[in-house]
Amino acid sequence: MSEAALILWLLYPVPGNTLRYIILGLLLVLLVAYVVGYYTPSRMVLRLENTITTLRKTLDHAMLNCPRDWAGLSEMGCQLTQVELSLTGIRQQLLDIGGLLVWRKYFQGLREIFKSITECKKEVKDIQTSVSRIMEGEHERQLRLHVAEERGTLNALIGHVEDIGLVRRRRARNVDALPEHMV
Repeated sequence: MSEAALILWLLYPVPGNTLRYIILGLLLVLLVAYVVGYYTPSRMVLRLENTITTLRKTLDHAMLNCPRDWAGLSEMGCQLTQVELSLTGIRQQLLDIGGLLVWRKYFQGLREIFKSITECKKEVKDIQTSVSRIMEGEHERQLRLHVAEERGTLNALIGHVEDIGLVRRRRARNVDALPEHMV
């Protein structure tokens, strides 16, 4: 069943076609208002700031746990700070276009802001990917080290067991080699 058919089926109990279409129109208006509200520049900046805050915590955690890549992670921290600086500029642009009464300039300013937000999102996504790769690489290195340690322990144990087996075989040979009155 398609979405339109489902909506009309749900509206079937509502008496009168006019009332159904009014309710349908209100639902459509609410949906459009939600979508427009979700994609306002100020909300997009807020979501990006939340992502940056989370990424900053992840970056700090990675710097503590991945000492081999500390220099690269520090560079990513600088890039993230640069993105935060760009967001400050975007907020400033939002304040500047808020008072514009000329619609053409207003929409032109909005287009520039959306472009800047998109660039910041891309940079944040690239930094997230790089940090995740570094953390996964470090995790893999630690797992490989752990496997090597376990194999070393297992090989040492097997060697010890083989040595014990050799000693037992030697004793058995020695016992067989003894004269019968000594056994």
